[in-house]
Formats: sequence, structure tokens, C-alpha cells
Amino acid sequence: MADRVAPFGLRVGQDICRDFERSSRLEWLDTNHTGGFAMGTVAGVNTRRYHALLIASLQPPSERNSILPRVEERLEADGQVFELATAQYPGAVHPRGFELLEEFAIDPLPNWRYRIGEGSLAKTLCMVEGRQSVLLRYTLSKVTGRLVIRPLLSFRDYHGLTHENPDLQGEAACETGKVSFAPYPDLPPLTIFHSGVFQPAPLWFLNQEYLREYERGLDFREDLFSPGLLTFEVDPGRPAWFVATIEPAWLHASLDDASIERLVESESRRRTFAGFSDIERISQRALDQFRVTRFDQQPTLIAGYPWFTDWSRDMLISLPAFAAAGFGYRDTKQILEMLLARRWQGLLPNRFLDAHSAPEYNSVDAALWMFIAARDLVAHVNDKDFLRKTLYPAALDILEWHRRGTRHGIQVDPRDELLSAGFPDTQLTWMDARVNGIPITPRNGKPVEINALWYNALRITAEWAEMLGSTEDRRTYDDRAEKLLASFCAKFWNTNRDCLYDVIDGPLRDSRIRPNQLLAVSLPFALLDRPHAQQVVSIVERLLLTSKGLRTLEAGDLDYRARFEGSPAQRDGAYHQGTVWPWLIGPFIAAYLYAFGETNDSRTYCRRIIETLSAEFTADCIGSLAEVYDAAPPQRAAGCPAQLWSVAQFMVAWKRVEGA
Repeated sequence: MADRVAPFGLRVGQDICRDFERSSRLEWLDTNHTGGFAMGTVAGVNTRRYHALLIASLQPPSERNSILPRVEERLEADGQVFELATAQYPGAVHPRGFELLEEFAIDPLPNWRYRIGEGSLAKTLCMVEGRQSVLLRYTLSKVTGRLVIRPLLSFRDYHGLTHENPDLQGEAACETGKVSFAPYPDLPPLTIFHSGVFQPAPLWFLNQEYLREYERGLDFREDLFSPGLLTFEVDPGRPAWFVATIEPAWLHASLDDASIERLVESESRRRTFAGFSDIERISQRALDQFRVTRFDQQPTLIAGYPWFTDWSRDMLISLPAFAAAGFGYRDTKQILEMLLARRWQGLLPNRFLDAHSAPEYNSVDAALWMFIAARDLVAHVNDKDFLRKTLYPAALDILEWHRRGTRHGIQVDPRDELLSAGFPDTQLTWMDARVNGIPITPRNGKPVEINALWYNALRITAEWAEMLGSTEDRRTYDDRAEKLLASFCAKFWNTNRDCLYDVIDGPLRDSRIRPNQLLAVSLPFALLDRPHAQQVVSIVERLLLTSKGLRTLEAGDLDYRARFEGSPAQRDGAYHQGTVWPWLIGPFIAAYLYAFGETNDSRTYCRRIIETLSAEFTADCIGSLAEVYDAAPPQRAAGCPAQLWSVAQFMVAWKRVEGA
């Protein structure tokens, strides 16, 4: 079972910190709102190729590179040497700085406190807002000493690994208070501003091991280069600090202890939120980590850290959470504008790659989720001009492209008004895993949630037409919605199991129990009456609901996978074949409250579900929620450690239950 820190204190005590097996699995994350980030473990050991003190985004939020994966620190005090770092090598953990840890906390910045004889040393880290820069500050209490820090460099794509090679340029360019390194000509130099003295001492550290990569069936050994040593004289009134950056121009003035304190204070305020409860404050902080300004100054949302970029589906499902969390609707409006400006043949981008590549358009539902996110905006912001000039024309364009047919076989069937999509080699819904180019859950034909979204798109467009005074358009889209509704109820209801089919394709009916049917009763316009909705929710609750979210397939199915583990192919094969997804808690709560009514008993039951899931904010990646969990106990966290829509739909569910 995953260790949990004190509820919503985001603190880890000495007993866990000094247990390597436990503290090396507890992760932390700090971001800079550009796609750059710092990430690691409580123990200080890097267990992923994505762990680093500085992952820099060269074209925000893409082209991310691992620059400074870690540092080796030792403190010489009272005639002793205290090794603070922790690293994994073949068959050995060395040094073992975790054995000195008294506490780790995110309060609000990542902070480690080490026992140093009769005193202590506190290490504080923060990414700098909007900059490819990280600050580390070391503060002693009750003792004085000499702190020696050896930076270890990687300078590589953050998906890759690096090894000892003759091409690396190891020279350091030294000036008073700063030192620069340019190991490779195709990446920007790293400059370290510091309060100490730098001494060149080049050295390769070979065979660093990343055990989570080993578990994922990937290469897991790396060599790191260190150009030398930084030495600091430290006492309780004089902290040591350094700022590592690939864009030194923003640091025009010389840095000193006072300016560092101001920067730490500023970054602390940025991460401090004034929610009404612990759950709300932690959700706010977690959501804020995903907010990004792109290289073109457009806002976007990262789908997950450390390895995802921005995905339209994930963004649109998550947008209502940001307003609910108190961030307002400005980013929502700008993100909708950005996505709609990039629509093509009625589709929105599925995901954005790097700044030099065209986005992918292989999604049937991204454009449909736009209607849900935009309706939330329209309901709360009085901006009829935006509705008239941007949202409504885009809605008409999307609907007409889907009606006459667009890419990937996406087209309304004129016989029943249901939306069909896909070919044998496509994966267009959110269940989009592939192995060796073959979709694991292709779901070609007429998926249940796609048609629930399509129905809502028609109803929302009719609603907007009414707001804009277009009676004819309102009648047109309401009529189409009524025809769709009649076909849906006639064709999707599974009388044998008293629930909805997952996909219908001609005469074929997929009767497996999946959570997708919840969208038929969780979206703003439900397709089932309450008695039928109760049957849908009840079977999903009985077969799919867990304390971490919802399973993607019932346990009795032959394709069910209890564990999300093994090689990339094995993990992809389990992605939507039982594996639990926390984001589905949002649709479940909405569906439950629709089906059984928003009574005190219903709210109490739903609140208990949410509070149980909230414990995961203090486990695994502290302060966030993972992408997926195992389908069967003990339900280990897996996939992306910090996932946008997991956090967002948790917040949406929480706000709905609280009636906010």
C-alpha cells in the first residue's frame, strides 16, 4: 500500500523519509507555467529519466530537455562529513543522504530538513515563474559548516538517456558569482549564479540507475557529467544558494541573499491558495501546476507531468474545474479561442506535438467536449459577443462537418441521427491505446459516450441559437436531437443487463460493462429518464467503482487486466481493459446525483467517495493525482504521476457535491 503523509499537511515524517523503499516511491513536482519543471523523490534519489532539478522547455510547452538532473551535496561540520545526496547504482545506494532526513514538506515549496549533529539543514527548491530556472537554498540551524555541491549535468531530450562520450565540452566559464557550461552546441548553455566559489573538477558519474524505468521495461542506466565543485561557507545567518538557468538575461542585477529571499517569498506566494478547505486548497495547487503559457503567448494546459504535452480532450474535460477552483474564466475563453482557431474539417486537434510539427487530428470527441466546456463559460460569463462571433459559428461549422462526414469515417448516420466513427485501424475515443500499431479498444461504429456528447452538442447549439434570437436554428437542432434521442433509447438499451451497450456497429452490440455509459446521464442533457439512469449507475457502481476511481472494464471479462505493469506493450494492453482512471469519478458523481437526486443522503454518499479518493493527494506524487491505478488491490498508482483530468474532475465532483 502506498504511504500517505499527514492528511493535507503535505508533509512526510522521519519514519518514512528514512525508509528508502517508501521514500524513494514518494514523488514531488514543481512547475514554472511554461512546461518546464523540477521533479524527484522524497529520498532524493532519481528513479525516472524525467526526474531532475531542471527540465527546461525550449519552445513552451514542448522541446523539453533534462539539463540538471541532480546535485551531490555534502556538509562538513563539527569535524564530520554529512552526505546529503542519494543515488542508485548497480547493487548499491550511495550516498545515503535519506538516512539524515527528518522531514520533507511541500509548504508551499518543496523542502527537505536534514539532521546535522545537534543542528539541522533545510533545503528549499523552487522553479521560477515563467523562466527555465530553478533556485535551491540551503539554511543551517545551530551549526556552522562548509557545504560542497557538485552539479551533475545531462543536457538531453527528457525522454532519452545520455552516456559518457567524447563530444561533451566540459570546460567551465567562471566569473565572480556565476559559472557557465556549454556541453553541446545544439542546446543553450547552463549558467549557475551562486553565493559560493566554483572549482573545476570534471568527472563522469557512470551507471546511475532509475528503478521506475526498469519497472516500466525501459532502459534505465545513465551516465552524468559533473564539471566541478561549488563550495559555500554556511552559518545560521548566512544561507547558501544557487540559481541554475538557461536564460541568464533575466537576472540583470547581481543576486545577493536579500534578492534570493525576495524570490523565495514571491514563489511561495504563487503557490499559496486560499480555499475554504484543505481539499480545495490542495486541489487548487495541483490544478495550478498544469497551467502553461505557450511560446506564442497563448494559454494551454499540460495533460500530465512528466511526459505529456497539451491534449485537447484533456483540456476541455478539465476547463470547468479551473473556474470552479477560483481561477476565473479568462484562460477558458482564450483556450477555447486557441483550439477553435485550429479546427480543421470540423475536428479539433487531439494533441499538440512540438512547435515545428502540425497537431494531430485523430479524435472524435475533442470537438464535442468543446460544447460542454463552452456551455459552462457561457453560463457564467456575460459575453454574448464572444458567443455570437466565435462560439456559435464554430459550433455550426463543427456540426455540419460531422453531418456530411469528415476524416476517419466520422459521420452522422442519416437513418438514425447517431454519430458513427472509425475504421479497424483507428482509435478515436479516449480509449486510444495501441500495441504494435493495432488499437486495443478500437470501438469503431457508434460508441455510447460519443453519441451522448453528440446529443449534448445539438442541444447546446439549440440553446445558443435561442439566446441569439435564431428560432429557425433552434428548431433545426432540437429536431435533430429528438430524432437522435429516440434512436439512442431504442438501440443502446441492453435489456439483458439493464444498462447501455458500449458500442453498436450495425447488428453488433458490445455488451461489456464499461464506464462510458455514464456520460449518457452525467452531461448537462441526459438521454435517459431517472429510473433507467439508476440502473446504469447501479451496475457501474457495483462492477466498476473503486476507492481510486472507476475500472474501465468489468472484472469478469476475458480481456480484463488486474495490473498495469510490465513492458510498454503490456501496459498499453491494460490501459483500458480494467485499469482504474480517477477522472471518471467526475462523471460518476454527476450521474449518481442525477439518477438518485441531490438529496442529503446522495450528497453524503458522494462526499464519502470523494473524501476517500482525496487521500491519494498525499500518496505517490504528493499534492497531485495519478493518471491510473491498478484495477485490483492494492491498486498501485501508475501511468503519469500527476494527471490534469484526474485532478480536474476530482475538483468538479467536489464542487458539485458541496453545491458550489
